[in-house]
Amino acid sequence: MQSRVLAVILAVALALVATAAMVVYVKSADRRAQSGQEPVFVLRAKKPIPAATSGEVALNHDWVERVTVPRDSLVQGVIRSFDQLKGRYAETDIVQGELLLLSRWVGAEDVGGRRLLQIPPDHQAVSIGVDLVRQVAGFVTPGDKVSLVVTMPFKGADQTRYVLQDVQVLAVGATALTRSSQGSGGRVNQGRSSQTLTAVTLAIENRYVTKVIHAAEEGSIYLTLLPPDAQTGPNGTPVGDGDIFQGP
Repeated sequence: MQSRVLAVILAVALALVATAAMVVYVKSADRRAQSGQEPVFVLRAKKPIPAATSGEVALNHDWVERVTVPRDSLVQGVIRSFDQLKGRYAETDIVQGELLLLSRWVGAEDVGGRRLLQIPPDHQAVSIGVDLVRQVAGFVTPGDKVSLVVTMPFKGADQTRYVLQDVQVLAVGATALTRSSQGSGGRVNQGRSSQTLTAVTLAIENRYVTKVIHAAEEGSIYLTLLPPDAQTGPNGTPVGDGDIFQGP
């Protein structure tokens, strides 16, 4: 009889231990599952980002957004903060909705070596310094089409005329250069001394390269932003001081 009672007590004790162990295991599994499902922030392309776009340009134009994903779904190398994009450039075109991977954003020292600029045949990449106002308040971005308008002396008087129309923008530099670093060329005419210049890189036909460079050195260049599929017309008549108050 006594042995039977001991057997029952032992069985109950073992059952309690097993139940406690199961409870501990279930709680531990729940914690692991909850830890894996904990949301974390990552960066995603809100809009298509052309190759060679700087991280600063992508952020300033709201092409990047923060989204959350479960921790156990994190992709290795995914960018999780805006600061990680600063000073980097898109190595290739990035499609809308793509998670941003650090391996696809290279440093400034790698831009030239990786041929990130998509230069069309019979063209050359030419960078000019343009202040914020003269690049349509900063709305000129890689992939846009622009026209170049220059004001410079001609036959003893200043004239304003088109240099080129329908020019593709290859890149917009992330670093603004102060006027004091530009030397004593015509670029001093680009604005007030407090203005800063940003490098805008354009695809220029071979035959017009020297023309654009001379206009940038000796005159003041404005960029006009063209709408998609714009049909540009003739260059028009040059305008001088005496033409402003005349009729159309």
